Amino acid sequence: MENKLRKALHCKSFAYDTSLYSFKEKLESLFGCPLEELHTQLGEFERVNLQTCQKTLAHRVFYANYLRTIRDSYIEFLENTVLPIIGEPFYYQQIPTFRIGLPNNCFVGEYHKDSYYKHQDYEVNFNLGLANYEGSAALRAEKTPNKGDFITLECPYGSVFSFDHIDCLHGSDPNRTGKTLVSMDFRIAPVALFYYAQDAASINTQSKFAPGGYFSEEAIK
Repeated sequence: MENKLRKALHCKSFAYDTSLYSFKEKLESLFGCPLEELHTQLGEFERVNLQTCQKTLAHRVFYANYLRTIRDSYIEFLENTVLPIIGEPFYYQQIPTFRIGLPNNCFVGEYHKDSYYKHQDYEVNFNLGLANYEGSAALRAEKTPNKGDFITLECPYGSVFSFDHIDCLHGSDPNRTGKTLVSMDFRIAPVALFYYAQDAASINTQSKFAPGGYFSEEAIK
């Protein structure tokens, strides 16, 4: 079944109230510094690739503290902000993917389509900027599948955007802003479109793309 929803939401941005979902402030309390200055705590890194883009100390700190810092806000955000956008029940990525783009580095390991890594057509992707998601630091994506017509998708704090991660090539260029980009992204799976692909699993977590694995056991509805 074709995922018309993902295509309809491609490159669309939505605002939300940061006083209700204070993701940035919670993470700044966790890290002990402004998020855009996170590079000052991490030292120098070689250019990231597919194997290293989730391997920094900041990533380890985020994932180790996810449950106590932002999980409750994340679930409420899905219920109150994402559900009205989707308009139907969906499973959600249990732990959002944390991204950082250090100065003179990239935040995505390579230009790719998520379909290269067995992500399935039923998915819808959302990106949520937390700091410095702008200019050369931001995501680059094809506006039209297979056309090479790349655009920059900026995402200031207080907004979230969706794009076609399955059919459109996307990635990031070196961050020349002098500040760290910080963001989260997550995928949802509309219940009506979901199917179980037995050999499909996340390359980062090795979790199966199934309810109770990569996706939540219960749907938001």
